[in-house]
Amino acid sequence: MDEVQLEIAKEIAKDVYADGGKPIVKPTGELIGLVPRAIKAAFLPLEKWIMGKEYNLKETQKLLELKLQTVDPNFIQPPEAHVAVPALQYISYCMDNEELRDMYANLLANSMNKVVKNGVHPGFVEIIKQLCPDEAKILQAISLNNDIAPTISLRYINDKGEGITIIEDFSDIGEKANCEQPLQIKNYFDNLKRLGIIHTKFLASLINNQLYETVINHPYILSKMEVPENYSNLGYNKTHVEKGYYKLSAYGKAFCSICLSSTLVLK
Repeated sequence: MDEVQLEIAKEIAKDVYADGGKPIVKPTGELIGLVPRAIKAAFLPLEKWIMGKEYNLKETQKLLELKLQTVDPNFIQPPEAHVAVPALQYISYCMDNEELRDMYANLLANSMNKVVKNGVHPGFVEIIKQLCPDEAKILQAISLNNDIAPTISLRYINDKGEGITIIEDFSDIGEKANCEQPLQIKNYFDNLKRLGIIHTKFLASLINNQLYETVINHPYILSKMEVPENYSNLGYNKTHVEKGYYKLSAYGKAFCSICLSSTLVLK
């Protein structure tokens, strides 16, 4: 039984068993006060959230003061409601997470800045909503790495070049970004691609091969370089590395410029 159900049960018990444990009933057999008590108990978690929301709003105002402290006050304007209202709602859910909270704060701050507010797309709110903290870290790392993330895929192949992919689109950028689950990088890339923030070109690689050195020499990749017996028995006797990369899309660059950077307009 969860917290809400427990509260409901307690409230119901107060009305159902009164006067020495004898239940009070209407002639119709309905328990007096059952529905109102149940509703009251069900609303307790919402009341707690509303109280916390007021606190979070004050904390958000403090964040915005920091984000906008270098902006000319004459440039600070009311944000568009279709951007600010959902952003304020969602930031209240993630005040305990620095990455997501900061993205919402940057979005709000830039939506209040006359100079850059036209670059704020309402879809940015929904993008942040669909990111996990690790994905926010990865975007920050990509934007600081010339908007790219080198990747490799590892295949076991036979003498004809036919094979099977063992590792797909691996990158060490998750570790460089201090992600909680860096080996989930392929899932993170898939979500960012789904959101239109990054894209890749099929069988395309970066000209500078040095960008792949840390990825190829990653312990996870090195541990898979030797073809195991169960695959060699199938005729796969070689390993083959395919180089690739992910790059911020134009939409992704716009998103990062608004949500990953505090406004830079000085007084």
